[in-house]
Amino acid sequence: MWLKKWLAERRLNRQIANLSEKQRQEILQQSPLEAGAFQGEGFHIFRKNEPDFNKAYVTSLGEVSGQMAEDWIIRQYLQNSTDDSLYSQP
Repeated sequence: MWLKKWLAERRLNRQIANLSEKQRQEILQQSPLEAGAFQGEGFHIFRKNEPDFNKAYVTSLGEVSGQMAEDWIIRQYLQNSTDDSLYSQP
């Protein structure tokens, strides 16, 4: 079981690393999530379709680079492209 999980994670990491900048931007545009940087707090992830700032909040990534924040969004998009339960309203 752990081997399947590890191989799937490795495959996903390679898939993300091999994306061109154009492909990355297309996924980020299609994703229902976006990252926002806050000074002293790092990156927070929000749902694009929710106008209320507090309801749109998904998670905090902390003090990471913009590239890592984008990678997190891309990872969620690729993992959940068929299951949008992560992005649904609570």
